[in-house]
Amino acid sequence: MQVIYALLNKPELLVTCTEKAIADFSGISLRTVKSTLEELEGLNYIRRKTQGFEIIDYVKLLERWELGYLEELRAKLLIGTFSPIAQRTFEETKPKIRELAQAGDYLIGGELGAAIITDYLRPIGATLHLQDRNEEQKLAVKLKLKPDPEGKIIFLQNFGHYEIFGESLAHPLLIHAELTFEGNSRLKEVAQIIYDRYIDRILAA
Repeated sequence: MQVIYALLNKPELLVTCTEKAIADFSGISLRTVKSTLEELEGLNYIRRKTQGFEIIDYVKLLERWELGYLEELRAKLLIGTFSPIAQRTFEETKPKIRELAQAGDYLIGGELGAAIITDYLRPIGATLHLQDRNEEQKLAVKLKLKPDPEGKIIFLQNFGHYEIFGESLAHPLLIHAELTFEGNSRLKEVAQIIYDRYIDRILAA
């Protein structure tokens, strides 16, 4: 899944066909990159050119990525789910989330990330992509959070290239996938806006 994410994020990596660059971006081994490219070619997601490869159908590959992310990768990346302590609301917690993101503690995704890049949503939660999963407890204290299985503030381990998008945000591909994970009709329109405004531009580049 990490290789597919890298290719969706930076399709030009396929053109130059530098497997090391793909490995560095996705955070996995060269061997895994090589076998994944062979698998994707066999499944007709990519095809070989004179130099490198090209994506045959970006939308089809995106659907494959999101399915794999939601069914497999996300569970491996999940650190914990939290909610504000005492009677604090998410609205009260939101400014601190944005403040600490600016300090580089994590990247903001999920509903809050979607709200920031679209200005079209009143978020009730956030997904925070942590570079260091060992910072979980310290971060929860800073944000005044408590563990909660039903919590709407989600900590995920970031993977691969720590790419900051705009205002300390996770990449739109990750934000879009998180909205899809929620399976919420309230978020469906926002997910489409993100696709049209950001993801479709990658395809057109």
